[in-house]
Amino acid sequence: MTSILRCDHLRKHKAPYAFSNQRAELIHVSEELSSLDRHISELNTLRSTLHLRTLQLHNLLSPIYVFPTEILSYIFQLAGGPEIHSRSRFDDYWVCLRRALVLSSVSSHFRHVAFDTPELWDKIPLRLAEGNPIDKIPSLLQHCMIRASNITICVSDEHYKGGRNLDSAIKTLFTCDVVRKVKGFEVWSLTNVPLWLSKFNSTFFPMIETLIMTCPPQQLSAFDIGTLNNLTRLNISCGLLDVPAITVPPSVQYLSIGYVAESMFVPLLYQCPNLVECYAEILNELDGPSFTEPLVLNHLKRLRTNTMNAIAVSSSVQHLQLPSLEFLDLDHFAEYSLDIVSLCCSVSASLTSLTISMSTRLEMLDYDDLYQLFRTTFPKLRVLDFTCIGLAVFLNAIHALSPLDSEFNDPRPLHLPALESITLCSSRLEHEPRSVLDSLKNWWSGAALHLHLELQGVGNSDTSATVWTPALTEEFRLIKGNRHIEMMWDYKKI
Repeated sequence: MTSILRCDHLRKHKAPYAFSNQRAELIHVSEELSSLDRHISELNTLRSTLHLRTLQLHNLLSPIYVFPTEILSYIFQLAGGPEIHSRSRFDDYWVCLRRALVLSSVSSHFRHVAFDTPELWDKIPLRLAEGNPIDKIPSLLQHCMIRASNITICVSDEHYKGGRNLDSAIKTLFTCDVVRKVKGFEVWSLTNVPLWLSKFNSTFFPMIETLIMTCPPQQLSAFDIGTLNNLTRLNISCGLLDVPAITVPPSVQYLSIGYVAESMFVPLLYQCPNLVECYAEILNELDGPSFTEPLVLNHLKRLRTNTMNAIAVSSSVQHLQLPSLEFLDLDHFAEYSLDIVSLCCSVSASLTSLTISMSTRLEMLDYDDLYQLFRTTFPKLRVLDFTCIGLAVFLNAIHALSPLDSEFNDPRPLHLPALESITLCSSRLEHEPRSVLDSLKNWWSGAALHLHLELQGVGNSDTSATVWTPALTEEFRLIKGNRHIEMMWDYKKI
């Protein structure tokens, strides 16, 4: 009350007033009320200003860990991943986990926020080595499982030679409480792949959705994970050369497999009716199997593989139906010719990106093949990449894509209405750019179509300076005109 009485506005109104009549008193009281209202308004303004300054000073003087929980949790998620891009994903997981442990040790507030951020604890690296005790691992698993609803475990047993001891360690670590939370599993193994395969079943790991296996080439009597009914993503980075058969569940939507025999890969596709993305490195076989029965992959949108009989023989391609395919990436490095035009034409209606790489001196596609391919109507194709060895195939590709006499006035190919970018590359290049310039004189006139040319492999970093004379450079500038053409000659832009 004392502080209120010190207010100057109150002090001058302590004494009583005498008025000659009631009207005079009314006028006085009204004036005092107006004055008091103005005073209260000024006090409110002053209070708001002081309150705002108080908040500003608190923010300036307070440490960072008083950030709102939601913001701090988001920052922790960024600090913990998702990818560190170190030597291996196993090392990435260790980095993420170490950061989580450090963040939770800074203060009680940090610890509270970190423990309530599941993304910090859902990736657990386990290095199992013969002779190393595993008694501390269960507590680590328990610590992470409490804080993450689902976990991904990355196991490395590269230093485990004894299968029996490893089997005992697996049973000790992966209890029922642990495996019911495991949605992702990655294993790096040198010699114990058969043991791990025996564990990948619906009884031992019933909830797995993602499985990644990395190992050197193995001789396996079987590769059967067909009971993992929740599995949607499968990545096998192993050399499965001598496996009689590969069995996977029909739930697989993402398949990445490296160094698998063609005779193993073709039957594998029949097991994956729900496939959306497929990346495969196929070991070509001269007498590899073909599709002999209809194979319908309604959901497949991305396919990257090297050529093989099954997709490069017309009688086989007719059994393959890929109505939703958008991205097709084909690599041919075998020393024998295969026809891929039929496959490309069969998916022309849905394709948005087509990449063809020929890593062989053999001219797999002659001019007639290229003309048939590039004259096919691709209504949705936006990106076309074509890489070859040798200048002849490179020039044939340009000629096949160039306008005919009847199309001379068209700014862009009408049968490729959505095309935005064409990239043509050659990794073996003769030293004369004249033929390349001549092939570009008849190119489409529209500026919206981007043509990118890369000619490499000359072997002399100064070649572009010596071969491309000022006259040739000026000629290229005139040919470009308003066209969107970019040329890289021996790694240098012309």
